[in-house]
Parts: sequence; C-alpha cells; structure tokens
Amino acid sequence: MQTLFDGVYLLEGEVGGRPLQLVYLQGATTSLILDSGSAGDPAKFIAPQIRAAGGDPGDLWARLGWIINSHPDFDHTGGNAELKQIAPGARLACGRADAEACASPDNLIRLRYDAYRAEDQIYYSDDTLAFIRGAAGAPQPIELTLVGGEEVRLADDWVIEVVHVPGHSHGHLALWDKKHAALYGADAIHGAVYHNFAGEPALCPTYLHVDAYLATLAAIEQMPITTYVGCHWPVKRGAEIAAFCAESRAFVQRTDALLRDLLAAPHTLAEACHALGPQLGDWPRAVDAELVYVLKGHMEQLAAQGVITHRVRPGAGLEYMRV
Repeated sequence: MQTLFDGVYLLEGEVGGRPLQLVYLQGATTSLILDSGSAGDPAKFIAPQIRAAGGDPGDLWARLGWIINSHPDFDHTGGNAELKQIAPGARLACGRADAEACASPDNLIRLRYDAYRAEDQIYYSDDTLAFIRGAAGAPQPIELTLVGGEEVRLADDWVIEVVHVPGHSHGHLALWDKKHAALYGADAIHGAVYHNFAGEPALCPTYLHVDAYLATLAAIEQMPITTYVGCHWPVKRGAEIAAFCAESRAFVQRTDALLRDLLAAPHTLAEACHALGPQLGDWPRAVDAELVYVLKGHMEQLAAQGVITHRVRPGAGLEYMRV
C-alpha cells in the first residue's frame, strides 16, 4: 500500500503478473474505493490494506459509502459482490453507458470478451472464458449510474468530482481530487504498453473507441493536476503526466498509420493483430492477439470515415481493406 496524500491510499494487488492499484479515499464523513479488483481480491488485499490504512476499526466498513467502478473489466468489477457483503451500505456505481456490462459476468463476457466471435470469428478458448467468468465474480446490481459532473463530499473540506473519460469504454469514469490536484484515472489512458512487476512489456494498450480516447487525452492534458494515478502504471507527477499523454497519443497515431498501410491489401482482424503486433510493441508475441480491441476500434473509425470497407471471407469472418 502507498500513501499518496493524507487520506489517499493506493491499494496494491496483481492481475496477470501486472500491477493492479486501486485508489481508496478515506474521508472524515465517508470513504470511497475506485474499483473492486477481481473476485477474491477484497479478501486477498483490499480489506487488509484498508484496515492497514487506519481509522476507527469499529466503523471502518460503515463509513465506506461508495464503490465506484471506473469501467467494465473483470479486474475492476469482479470484487463488487464481495465488497458489498463487507460494506452493505456502500453505494455501487459506474458510468451510465457501462451499467449493463458492470452488473454481471455474463453481460461482461457478451459485451466485451466475446464481442468479436460473430463478425470476426475471434474468441477466447473455453478455458480462458471460464477463468474470466470466475475472476468476474458473482452478479451484483449497479445501484447508481454516473455521467460525469457529480460530486462526492468525503469531508467538510474535501469534495471529489466524477469525470467522464471515455475511450477504453463508453462510460469510463475518473475521479478529480481538486484538494490534492490529482486525477485518479484507472484505465483512462494506456501509454504504449502495460509492464509487469519486473518492468518488462507485458500487454498492449486495450482502448476501444479511438475518437473518444483522443478527446480524453486532450481533456486530461488541460486539467489543472499535478498527479495522475492509473491502475496499472506508475504514478505520474508534474511533467510526467504530459509525457504519458503524449506517449498514448503517439501509439494511436502509429497504429492508425500502420493499419492504413496494411489494409492496402485485405486482412482479417486476426491477421491484422499478428501482422502489426511486432511493429507496435515488444510484449510477448502471444499478446498480439489482444490488439483485437484497439484494431477493431481503429477499423470502426476508418470505416466511419469512408477509408476502408469490409466483406465476408468464407470461414474466416470479415476481412477489411481500403476503399
């Protein structure tokens, strides 16, 4: 656990060999946690580190007033049901556009992890889907949806503003802590790579909605913040924030340029992932398949611009090519 500011803690866990850092805000009036980790994480590291953060043990869980899901991924929503058992009075909230996916593992798999089966014939193995389903936890109804602009008062002198930062998902939320000039951004921006604990490239970016992602980058660059906190990257301070945004934008621009060139000839989405992976990052080559999210997003953007079209390749799903 890291202490970032008075009452602001970074709870430290792990997902797939990579850091998972959840922001816990402990106020005098109420407390808030951004995301709930995977199933099992509340007992594994969230509850122990919240207890280690201090405060009156007698009312620690009664004062947890908010569990806010930044976006629907199993390592951000999988602990919802368990946290609600620990703190039943806490209100479970997420972005309005993400409510369906956050509410249950079945919805999450259908809307995110298995979303490319029908059109592109890309899907995880049965074993992988079973792992995801387990990590996504038990269904837990979302009690409140947010669109950005809402405020949560944690103490008389401490108000947190909810910020809508779409791109990785349509409803992605961040928390703006004006008292500490900090933005708790979860997975709002990705840089060019996710690293493992050893600092080695481990996963490609996984944003989905290109124009919204670029707009979020521009908005964050204009915010009066001196600290940016993501869930899987080191805390950024001062000039590091602008550098992280620039790195994120450069990855988008490079992906766009490479994909335009590649689609001079027809390629399926799977072929595009494996062709562009080595040019985009030094993560393990098996990870190239995870570019499905980014490249599908870019393909949808290029199709909307009239740059590319698609047709069915028998036995392989859609193939994409420049107009």
